[in-house]
Amino acid sequence: MNKEKKIYMSKNIRANLIDNEELQKLLDNDGKLLTSKQLASILNLKSDAALRKQRSKGRNLLPYARVGRSIYYPLDLVMKVIHSNVVEANLR
Repeated sequence: MNKEKKIYMSKNIRANLIDNEELQKLLDNDGKLLTSKQLASILNLKSDAALRKQRSKGRNLLPYARVGRSIYYPLDLVMKVIHSNVVEANLR
């Protein structure tokens, strides 16, 4: 590879990277992830077994991401699903 091509590639790569400030903004706003156990405790479930069963049966209501063998639930998407499934109270 010639020198000009190497310089262009390194500038192009650097242009696509985010700096530490942008990374912190991303983590503060959209980057919060919950484990199955954390989500189970938030939903007042005894354990994360119910979430595991939903995933294995393909009936999961909440979106999740699988990284290797680990499961993570994006907090912002979980909150959207919860808020979209709120049932209004019917008074008699």
